[in-house]
Amino acid sequence: MKKNGLCILFIIGLLHITSCGNETNTDNKMHTDEELLYASEAQLNVLNAAIEANPDDPDLYYKRGDYFFRINNFSTAENDIQKAIRFNDTKYEYWLLSAQIQNELNNGDKALNEGLKALQLGCTEPSLYVLLASCYLDKNDKTSSDVYLQRLISIAPQMAEVSYIQAKQLLANGYTTASMNKFKECIRKDHQNIDAYIDLMALFYKKHQYDSVMPLLIKAKRMRPSQSELFLYEGKFFESINRDQVACAAYKEGLICNPQAIELFLPLSMSLEKQKQYNEAMNYLGKWLEKNPADKNSLLKMAELSAHQNDKQGAITYYKDYLALDSTNLIVQRAIKKLQKELDTPQQEPVYMQPTNNQSVSDSIR
Repeated sequence: MKKNGLCILFIIGLLHITSCGNETNTDNKMHTDEELLYASEAQLNVLNAAIEANPDDPDLYYKRGDYFFRINNFSTAENDIQKAIRFNDTKYEYWLLSAQIQNELNNGDKALNEGLKALQLGCTEPSLYVLLASCYLDKNDKTSSDVYLQRLISIAPQMAEVSYIQAKQLLANGYTTASMNKFKECIRKDHQNIDAYIDLMALFYKKHQYDSVMPLLIKAKRMRPSQSELFLYEGKFFESINRDQVACAAYKEGLICNPQAIELFLPLSMSLEKQKQYNEAMNYLGKWLEKNPADKNSLLKMAELSAHQNDKQGAITYYKDYLALDSTNLIVQRAIKKLQKELDTPQQEPVYMQPTNNQSVSDSIR
């Protein structure tokens, strides 16, 4: 399929997607306890009324937290499950749900600790073993991860999550092709496994197989329209076909859905720089550095952008931050001296350092 055709296909697919929100089922008007089994507007109304009548009942907060978890409203779910745990911290169901929420919020250490708390309280749910195996694998503890994977296999060998964890283990060991096949197997078993879609897209993107990213992205955005990683790969896809402005819009839309989506700050900054929107590029790069202060390449880029904006003192500050991480870099040392000289002699034409062949400092270092 030609790239332009793919672009049109993607836009058509997006016409059917509602971003930055979650649809509710307004047709379900049941008024019995059975509606608590469904993620419906009626269910939420019943739970809200029940909590208002019994504000000290932890099970109600747990049920409402589970409701919000199932519609991917993780921040609100977190508030409710924390209330449930404050009332009663001895039920493993509460700790398991809290761990799953923290995992979705990318708080891996907290998810692991709360999952272990659920285990300590006697939980043997397959979903707990999935969470623990994944969390340990993310921490590169393959031995512990395999312990919980084997427990999962012993009680639920057909679960899609078995294939998912096996795919991650294969990837950690460098078996990319086998890992891709396992991610595909996971999706065949469970078409709703959003993590498998995201990880498979990441592999296709690294292999420059952009055409393979497209169908996965369309399906995943239908399931989870506000997932920040999906906006990341949407933007990367459009960059791959030289649609930089569309890519920039995708990154920005992702941040509207989730202003704390750290993974979008850096690509958005780079996209804005390409479009010569330097002030805005610096704004998002600064947000990235707040969370990643040891990113030397980004420190260099901030120094260069500052110098480009004729903020020599700002550039010197970022170069010094770089030297705090790599004090032996002579190129950066010379850049500081040159900028300082320009500050001391303001009558000179403002120029920032070009080390060799019109390269930037960061290009020279790389």
